[in-house]
Amino acid sequence: MARSASTYASVIDGFKVETNKKYSPVGGTKCNIFAQDVMSAMSASLPSGLANQMADALLNKKAPGWDSVTFQDAQKRANLGYPTIGIKKADGHGHVVVVRPKGSSITILKEVQVAQAGTKNYNSNTINYSWVAADLPGVKFYTHD
Repeated sequence: MARSASTYASVIDGFKVETNKKYSPVGGTKCNIFAQDVMSAMSASLPSGLANQMADALLNKKAPGWDSVTFQDAQKRANLGYPTIGIKKADGHGHVVVVRPKGSSITILKEVQVAQAGTKNYNSNTINYSWVAADLPGVKFYTHD
C-alpha cells in the first residue's frame, strides 16, 4: 500500500472510533481491537491478543515489519503515512494507541497525536489523554514499513 498522511488519516477516520459500537468500552475496553483493525487496513498486521500480549511480541521482535522508534520518530513516521502505534504494558491490562498524522513535528512526548479506543474513545487527541503523566515515559513506540 502506498503510504501517505492523507491515506493513513482516512483509514483511521473511517473506523469512526468515537461512535462505532464495536469499540464501546462496555464489557471491557477495545484498544487492541481498534489498533489491530486500523493496522490491518494499512497492511501492517499487529500481533493478536490483548495489549500486554502485543507489547511482548513487539518487544521480542515477533512481529515482522515492526520496528521500535522514539516518540519523535513515531510522530514523523505517522506524518508520512506509516502505520505507527504507542503501547504500554501494565498490571492487568495494558493499553495501545494509534499514532495518527499531525501535520507537524513535535518536541515533547505529550504532543504525540493519537486515536484510541479505551475508557474514552478519541479519533484525534494528544497522548496525554491516553495515560497519566507519570506513565507516559514508559510508552513504547513502533512503526511499520
